[in-house]
Amino acid sequence: MEQFKVLLVDDEPSIRLTISEFLKRAGYDVLVAADCEQAEAHLRSAYIDIAVLDINLPRRSGIEMLQQLGRSDPSVPVIMMTGEPNLSQLPEIVRAGAYDFIAKPVVKDAILASVKRAAEKKRLNDEKNQLERELSRHAGELERHVAERTAELAERSRELAEAHGFLHLVLDSSTAYAILVLDGEGRITLFNRGAELLFGYEADAASGRHPCELLTGDDGRDREDLLGSLKEADERGRHQTEARLRRFDHTEFAASVMVTPISEADGRRLGHLCLIRDLTAEREAEAALEEMQVRLSHQERIAALGRVAAQVAHEVRNPLTGLQLYALHLRHKLAERPGAGEIKLVDSIIDTIQHLSGTVEQIMSYARPLELSPREVSFNAVVNAVLPLLQPQMDANRVELDVRLDETDPRAQLDESSMRSTIMNLVLNAIQAMPTGGRLSVTTSRRDDGLALEIADTGVGMSAEQEANIFEPFYTTKSQGLGLGMSYARKVVEQHGGEIKVESRPGAGTRLRVRLPVANGDEPNVPL
Repeated sequence: MEQFKVLLVDDEPSIRLTISEFLKRAGYDVLVAADCEQAEAHLRSAYIDIAVLDINLPRRSGIEMLQQLGRSDPSVPVIMMTGEPNLSQLPEIVRAGAYDFIAKPVVKDAILASVKRAAEKKRLNDEKNQLERELSRHAGELERHVAERTAELAERSRELAEAHGFLHLVLDSSTAYAILVLDGEGRITLFNRGAELLFGYEADAASGRHPCELLTGDDGRDREDLLGSLKEADERGRHQTEARLRRFDHTEFAASVMVTPISEADGRRLGHLCLIRDLTAEREAEAALEEMQVRLSHQERIAALGRVAAQVAHEVRNPLTGLQLYALHLRHKLAERPGAGEIKLVDSIIDTIQHLSGTVEQIMSYARPLELSPREVSFNAVVNAVLPLLQPQMDANRVELDVRLDETDPRAQLDESSMRSTIMNLVLNAIQAMPTGGRLSVTTSRRDDGLALEIADTGVGMSAEQEANIFEPFYTTKSQGLGLGMSYARKVVEQHGGEIKVESRPGAGTRLRVRLPVANGDEPNVPL
């Protein structure tokens, strides 16, 4: 197995130690540096395959280091990290050529997945460069031999046969690209090992057939695109495009197709060389990066809103405390006067101040960072601890409860207190969505990708706007409440390394799905 050399640059010793251990256990050779100067010293003495850089470094930023690497070796994928995501830096990072972006706190699975994708990109790029060099070298040799042996037909035929066999050997050794050679009639004469792996056909089965018969679907446009690529290559000398191609099992995928004409020295056209690359992994990586950028933008917006809310709540809390003391003092004075009717008015003022103080405390609690203390617990036990507490609300709304817990009693690394509050928020929301009665289903299950909790109700459902904003802080359609419950629930689930999704339609009820990682003997998947 090829061992990739990774340069890790971060000024925090604990993060350098932890991430380097993760990468070393995964089989990578890791060089660590605390700043750009140490990193440059490594670059002068060693060749690196992948770089993982913190944006905020002493003296010089990680973005400057990214730009320097882009100038010295653009083929090195660079993964950027930061503990304080700043959206204004994203355009500069993208322009500088960053391959990926990870927000701190960094999760073990996230950094390993990102480095793995970067390593795969580096490997494919190196193979591509090697293949292009070999193709260029052998093509040059072939043209030289043809020019030297033009007058000697027998000798030229022998050398062409040798060069053709050697070229077959070189092309067939590449598995990163599907390489096809077409004759003058557009039929396949070479179908390398990479093509066999990509399309699922044996070379013998593909030989002599037109690529449109094997590689395009029923859509006539795909066939026209492939034929158009051959025509464009004839006119321009080379043509590269993207197309939808088909495998042996009829599954379709996006592919990059490059076509080059093969000609004699006198210009006579012999056929075409086609290089085809599967874009599926690249598209998935782009989608994952886009999703990460959206989540980063959302988290930055939520953090800013939390800071503003906390500041407002802090400014309001002190005056409220003073008002409460004044009101209590006034009540005490009025109590000394017999028959004072103003006591009820003062009691009303005190109740209102206490309500406002409770609201302020909710906002302050939401704005504070979560401090989780995960330990291995029974997921079913956490759910069972919550449901009895909400039985009075279910009885009041005439809600029928259906509980189905996984018989294997799955376990997970959870902060029990925050997870109970999360489940209570989700169940209470479902109960309140059924004011005239209904059915509430609570289900736990263990799946390949973790643990699942499903909460479904037969209530009023939600509009598309409500479904899109349900996890936004301070968004609520109720006459009471601040709209922080669902936002808090999502925050807790994501801090546990999980995800929460919602499906709803007006009048058809709502279904909430929570996925959490399972507990196992490995190191817990918690932020650094």
